[in-house]
Amino acid sequence: MTEATGTEAMLRGDRDADGFDLYFGPVHPGSGNFGVKLTVEGERVLAARSDPGYLHRGFEKLMEYRTPMQNAVLSDRLCILESLNWNLVHAEAVDRLCETEIPVRAKCIRVIMAELSRIQSHIIWYGVLSKALGFDTGFKVAFGYRDYVLDVFELVTGGRVYPAGYICPGGVRRDFPDGTKTRIEGLLVKLEEMTREFEAYASGTIDARCRGVGVLDLSDALRLGATGPVLRACGLAADVRRDAPYEIYDELDFEIPVREEGDALARSLIRKREIEESIKIVRQVLGRLPSEPLPAVKPKAAGKIPEGEVYVRNEIARGEAAVYLRSVGEGTPYRCKIRGPDLLHMIPVLEHLLVGAEVADVPAIYWSLNICPADMDR
Repeated sequence: MTEATGTEAMLRGDRDADGFDLYFGPVHPGSGNFGVKLTVEGERVLAARSDPGYLHRGFEKLMEYRTPMQNAVLSDRLCILESLNWNLVHAEAVDRLCETEIPVRAKCIRVIMAELSRIQSHIIWYGVLSKALGFDTGFKVAFGYRDYVLDVFELVTGGRVYPAGYICPGGVRRDFPDGTKTRIEGLLVKLEEMTREFEAYASGTIDARCRGVGVLDLSDALRLGATGPVLRACGLAADVRRDAPYEIYDELDFEIPVREEGDALARSLIRKREIEESIKIVRQVLGRLPSEPLPAVKPKAAGKIPEGEVYVRNEIARGEAAVYLRSVGEGTPYRCKIRGPDLLHMIPVLEHLLVGAEVADVPAIYWSLNICPADMDR
């Protein structure tokens, strides 16, 4: 059965089609809050149909009944795996709509926290991919090192996983506490140690299970809407931080990792390189952090959002994220629309890659995309 006819038969509910149904997720330990309905014949996947919708949160509508500072906290929840990056893109949309001037020190802190968020997101991904491949040691190593990053988040924001809208409209909620710079410098050394341990412990397993698996060529990646590491693993150096710089990214020196293979291994190696580049970015920003202290950003009691509309996009760990806000001059946004990278990765890209794959490779392909069902079910 061909890819087209296999998928079409599944969509028609054709019970006379070849193969039988096999459900992957959402209770499968390698799938998270997301399911995929597979039609298989023997060990081969004939067709795949993504099945989202297990979180039921509706954050876009919730944001339309809340003030920007309340929404700063809600933006944490868009994807708990990288809360601070979602804080940032929402805050930038409000700042642009309100034409707010952000202090340079606040911009630097925003970039530091966003890059640390990117790093810990990639660490989670390494751990979960290792778990999905049956390599439990990789999971333990990853989550052990992630705790060092969460220690810094707790010091700066007061929260470990949810930073309570630390990056907010107007800058950041409060300045770095005393000793934060030294603490982050020590963290970066730990993270470099972590990359060496991944190389020693996990590279063999990931190489064996991911090389040549789930190959996505560049034309299909563009057609299906892939962004971030998924797209860069196909050979295109697309990154919003460089292509449409925000905050102070245009003043920083960093590379955009690219590979040509387009397989699950290439997507893994891209994220490893991105951790290294994020470490480089954080070191640069720490070295240029202005010394003038920041006042705390306090919510306005009855502030009105200027009338207008904006569309702001950022590069988060999983790809391109964007927020569209429209205001009619009230204290809450009239319309909020969020563009996350995971919807296209979890539906058209995943369905495309699974057709023809071995059943045993489904977890490797699934997690090579670094999906976040919470983003899709927002």
